[in-house]
Amino acid sequence: MDQNALRFQSKAGYAAANAFDAGVPVISRRGVLAGLGGAAAAGLAPMRSASADIVGLVVVGADGWLYPIWDEVRRFDAARFQQVTTLINTSVAVMKKAGIEVVISLTPSKSRIYREFLPKDFQFTAETEKRYVMALDALRKPGTLVPDQATAFIEARKANPQGQYFFKTDTHWTPLGAELAGKLIASEVNAKLKLPASKKPGVKLGDPMQMVQAKNDLADQMPAAEKAKYTKEFYTIRKDLSAADAGSALTEDDSSDTVVVGNSYTQPKYGFSATISAGLNRPVGLAWRVHQFGSYAILLEYLASPAFKQSRPKLIVWDFEETDMEGSPERKDFWGEHAMTGETFLSKLTAAVAV
Repeated sequence: MDQNALRFQSKAGYAAANAFDAGVPVISRRGVLAGLGGAAAAGLAPMRSASADIVGLVVVGADGWLYPIWDEVRRFDAARFQQVTTLINTSVAVMKKAGIEVVISLTPSKSRIYREFLPKDFQFTAETEKRYVMALDALRKPGTLVPDQATAFIEARKANPQGQYFFKTDTHWTPLGAELAGKLIASEVNAKLKLPASKKPGVKLGDPMQMVQAKNDLADQMPAAEKAKYTKEFYTIRKDLSAADAGSALTEDDSSDTVVVGNSYTQPKYGFSATISAGLNRPVGLAWRVHQFGSYAILLEYLASPAFKQSRPKLIVWDFEETDMEGSPERKDFWGEHAMTGETFLSKLTAAVAV
C-alpha cells in the first residue's frame, strides 16, 4: 500500500491493523516537521530553544511527559478561530442539505488534559484556557452534535487516576483515550440522532490486552542522548473479536452507512472507529490520513473515493484537533501543498455531495 494514500478501513480490515501497526505508515521526521499533529504548523523550524524546556519541536515537561510545540497553549488568534468555525459550520450545512448528517469529533489538546506536567514557560493563558469551550459553543450553534471530549477526559482522569489517555512521549491519545472518545460519540449519536436500524452488526470488542508502543514520535525527535531517557510505553487495547475470520486486507466497504473521516488519531491501531461501531452496533468505515493533509483535504478525498460513490453514508464523523481551530484551509504553514482557499473547499465539497 502506498503510505501516502488515503486509508479506507472497513470493519473487516480493522482486526488486522488495530493493535499491531499493520498497514500503518511509519512516522518520519519529515512527517512531524510537516505538521503531523498540527502546526509545525505555525511555521516553526526545528531549533534548540533558549529555554531548556523546548528542544526543536518538542516541549519537555515534567515526569517524562513530552508535548508537540504546535500543541500551542500560549497564543490565541481570535480572527482565525472565527474564520475556521464559520467555515466548518457552512460545510456541515452543505452536507446536511445533501442528506448527510455530521458529528464533529473535537479532540482536546494533550496539553489541556495533562497540563500539570507542562513546563513553567509553556502554560495556558486566559484566552487559550477558554478555546475548547469557545469551539464547542461556536460549532454547536447551528445544531451540530459536538460531544464535549475535554470534560469527559478530565472527569475520567479523576475517576480513574491510573488510566492514561494520551501517550507520554507520543503526540497521540492511547487506545484508552480513543475508546473514551468513541464511547462518548456513540452514546450521544444514539441519544440525539435518529439513524435507521442497521442490517449488519457492529464490531464486538474483547477484553483489554496489553501491548507495547512500537515507536514514540516525540521521543524520536530528541537528540540521541535525550531519546535514550524515554522507553517504549505499554498500553491496553480491545481486540476486535467479530473480524477474526474476516481477512487481513484493508478493504473498501459498501455496507457502512457511518464513516469516520480523520487524521492519525483515528487510525485503526487506537480503536476509535471500532469503539463507535460497537457502541452504535453498526458497521463504521474509516478514511484517514496523517494530520499534515488537513481535515479539509482528507474529507474531499474521501468524498471522491469509490467507497463514497458506491454507498453515500448517512453519518460522517468529521475529526478535528483543538489546535485545528486556528488552521484555516488556505494556511500553507499548516497544510503545505494540501492548502486551499475556503472558497475552493466549499465549491469542491458542494459538487462532491450533490445528488
